[in-house]
Amino acid sequence: MSLSQVRRRGAALTLALALGALTACGSSDSSSSAATTTAGTTSSSAADTSASAGTSASASDSGAAATTAITATEADFSIKLDGGNDLKAGEYTINVTNTGNATHDLVVEQNGKDIAKSDTLRPGSSGSLSVTLQPGSYVFYCSIGNHRAMGMEVNVTVS
Repeated sequence: MSLSQVRRRGAALTLALALGALTACGSSDSSSSAATTTAGTTSSSAADTSASAGTSASASDSGAAATTAITATEADFSIKLDGGNDLKAGEYTINVTNTGNATHDLVVEQNGKDIAKSDTLRPGSSGSLSVTLQPGSYVFYCSIGNHRAMGMEVNVTVS
């Protein structure tokens, strides 16, 4: 096993344990079945596992489904996904970075229903959210004020 594999497994295990502790102590919000966030940190169901930014955990290594990390960069007034707008079905940790001068958030919508949302992010701050994406069409958008109408939305196709 290479050093990078050991680091990835360690990071995934550390994050999974931290998320488990947050889930055990936190309250459940029935309005968002995919994920809820607290202070830029995502808490999710015990079945979810997450990897640190830029890494993914192997299903055979961890005994759970792999989680893919992607980055969404928000500016005034755009959203850019580092991996493009065509994604494979699966579990994702979306690391959101606000490089703009206004406050933003990131919402994942499918069929007109919000399925995941980040915390509100001040200029220069970052956060993350976890979501399971099934095949279909999604919209990633900012729900602050009229930001979506100003162009802060991205159509995403999941296959």
